[in-house]
Amino acid sequence: MATNSPNTPQGQERIPPWRDLRVLGVFAQIAFIALTVVVGMWFFGNIQDNISTLGEAQFICRDGSSSLRCAFDFMSSQAQFDIAETTLVDYTATDSYWAALRAGLLNTLKVVILGVILTTIVGTLAGIARLSGNWLVSNVARAYVDLFRNTPLVLQLVFIYFSVMLALPAIREAFQVPLLPVYLSQRGLNYASPATLISFPTWFAFLVLALLQAQILWALLGRYEDNTGYQVNRLGWAITAFFSVAVMGWFIASNDVNQSILTPAALRVQATDDFQRVVLSRLNVSRLEDIQPAIERGRITQDDVDAAAVSICVLRDSPSEVNLTAQLKSLDVPYTVQRFRLRSQVTAAYEEGRCEVYAAPTAVLISERNLLENPAANNLTAVYETPMRISFPTIEGFNFVGGARLSAEFTALLIGLVLNTGASVAEIVRAGIQSVGRGQSEAARALGLNESQRLRLVVLPQALRVIIPPQTSQYLNLAKNSSLALAIAYPDFWNVANTTINQSGRAIQIMLLVMGSYLILSLFISALLNWYNKRIALVER
Repeated sequence: MATNSPNTPQGQERIPPWRDLRVLGVFAQIAFIALTVVVGMWFFGNIQDNISTLGEAQFICRDGSSSLRCAFDFMSSQAQFDIAETTLVDYTATDSYWAALRAGLLNTLKVVILGVILTTIVGTLAGIARLSGNWLVSNVARAYVDLFRNTPLVLQLVFIYFSVMLALPAIREAFQVPLLPVYLSQRGLNYASPATLISFPTWFAFLVLALLQAQILWALLGRYEDNTGYQVNRLGWAITAFFSVAVMGWFIASNDVNQSILTPAALRVQATDDFQRVVLSRLNVSRLEDIQPAIERGRITQDDVDAAAVSICVLRDSPSEVNLTAQLKSLDVPYTVQRFRLRSQVTAAYEEGRCEVYAAPTAVLISERNLLENPAANNLTAVYETPMRISFPTIEGFNFVGGARLSAEFTALLIGLVLNTGASVAEIVRAGIQSVGRGQSEAARALGLNESQRLRLVVLPQALRVIIPPQTSQYLNLAKNSSLALAIAYPDFWNVANTTINQSGRAIQIMLLVMGSYLILSLFISALLNWYNKRIALVER
């Protein structure tokens, strides 16, 4: 006669271990851990075998010995290759591999940050357009989404670069956007950009103060409206408060102490206005306004004007040039500029008489003046400085000077990534908007809200909880797809890393750095959007 276990209920048999789901679950976990350990051991064993095959030369220390702890010592050596793209930090071929990879990483971050911003805008607009009641708008958006979602990204990048960017006019025939200082050519996009001077940090502090004051005023006026029931123009008062402090800070920060020019004493220049007298005396005219009529009458030639122009020596991309030339332009004084890469070259050119004006920060000119053979024969003249000037691109010779530039490679990569990722984001936005019940839109219309207010205040805030999770994946795809820049020779992080591998022959170390950097970038984007997703999540009771 069978007896039941004390722990087994009457009428219920014990489940055999091979059929017990709890026991099977434990064994499955143990098996998975064991398999993971075996795969990990094989993986690291394979790495050790490959390291042994590569030899000790991969891990040479500075003292000549070989050790794994010296795996990255070679990164301090000179890179010995240039990076064609204008980097966010100074870089030359004599810098280390660390500096080269840093420049490439910053180029990648520049593409990713701008790409995320523009993708959000393009994708949102295209997603809304997909649901438009206008037949043309809806079908154009549909065609855009279908085209860019169903063709390979690398094909799009190659087409945009070779068939669009390189098909643009040459530098001397660059296309200018009407009424804007923006030029398109085979070398990319040149546009006006702000140039910050030494006094900018002071003005920036006033901008921060102005922003805080505007926010405080906005909150106080909102509390006043709640307490009294009277409506006030909060936006108008906040904007007025902001610009009042910002303008006041602009004039306080502006000065004639930080910037100066060095000129020969024989030129007798005591202020920038004196350059008018210098040019007029050389051309033998009474007013600068008379120069053009004199050229038209044939009394003087354009060569005479060029010979009489004020010649300036500056360090390349120096804000001092922008500050001085902006004032000379306002005075209609003709000038020419010679730019040098090194400060010593500027000083030598001025001392040799190749230019008559040396523009730089006052502290620099004081020290450089003492290096001249006859410091007393040169006058140091203060130049008025504002916190910021606008640098405009102009064609000189066979290239643009001034302003900022986006290279053809960067522009093609950015456009390709934005259009490709924006097409997927558009579908996500469309689905998110359609997930919001129709009753919400009907209620918004019943309240008298127009279509823009309905989307901005009612539909999109509710759709974000559906949009953000899948959109995070698209941002991650954009960051990783930026490595396809290799196809169009844009020097991003992976392109520079690939060149470093070819130069140094150290593939393992560079690959580890590349994988770790992309992993950190992806985790950061994911963490940031997950945090934002939690903030906008609907709290249900």
